[in-house]
Amino acid sequence: MGGTIEEFIPERGCFYINIAGKRIFLERKISLTRQTCGAGQLTRCKDVTYKLLSKNNLPTPKTECFYKKSYAKEQVERQLSALQYPIVIKDASGSQCKGVFSFIRNLSDAMMLIERELPRYRSMIAQEMVFGKEYRILVLDEKVIGALELISPYIVGDGVSTVQEIIERKQYTSEWKTEFYEGLEAILKDQNVTLESIVPKNTIIYIKQESARTEAWKMRDVTGDVHEGVEKICVAASKAVGKYLVGIDVICTDISQDPLEQPFTILEINGKPDLYIHYNPTHGHTRNVVEDIVKFMVKNA
Repeated sequence: MGGTIEEFIPERGCFYINIAGKRIFLERKISLTRQTCGAGQLTRCKDVTYKLLSKNNLPTPKTECFYKKSYAKEQVERQLSALQYPIVIKDASGSQCKGVFSFIRNLSDAMMLIERELPRYRSMIAQEMVFGKEYRILVLDEKVIGALELISPYIVGDGVSTVQEIIERKQYTSEWKTEFYEGLEAILKDQNVTLESIVPKNTIIYIKQESARTEAWKMRDVTGDVHEGVEKICVAASKAVGKYLVGIDVICTDISQDPLEQPFTILEINGKPDLYIHYNPTHGHTRNVVEDIVKFMVKNA
């Protein structure tokens, strides 16, 4: 872009760039806010994000919020009873898939988990689980500059081996390990198989319900496929949380279709989104999103 870079603290990913006569500070995790007060809180805390999305009539799962300092067993039971199961319970301030408990199928299990984990996390949310394809939409100001389909980890049948045997073989070829736990059995059941099932050759069986960034996952660039209605909703969501730059996790049937004509849900909004994932995805083209961001910063510096 014709500029120069000054090292500041490279070990922390901090640099200055000199470009177009301006000197701009850059971090690996970039935050661009529309408002000066409280903008970090609006995306860092999932309960706040949910309230803002709901207040602005934007699609998000039905959610209940819980706080250590105001915990009352009877009230928590009423809140959890209002949800349709299965649900997911999350640390309200968590990130990178930490503090996430999926496929909770009844009130009793949900209460046990809240009572055990709330003292540790201080605030948590419970959400009705939604299903479909998962996408990460990167919004800058008034447009989408990158979009990825996040492909859940899966196995492929060979017509001979059981699901468990294929998963066990996968353990030796992947850095990440699939746990044999109740949640896995529930995911398999939803696909009408068990660990003992022999899967027909070339049949795909998903072993995680979500993209599971802590496991070997794949990505497909779909930036050119994003429907204008999806872009409109995502830009509105970025404004609701006071950010120019956000990474929005959504679930729907097809990102290229009108969101009003399909189930469409915003799961989370990230105020300091990962940018590297838009470079060299598993399928599709690289999107040079950093260049778009730097141009925006120069224009508005």
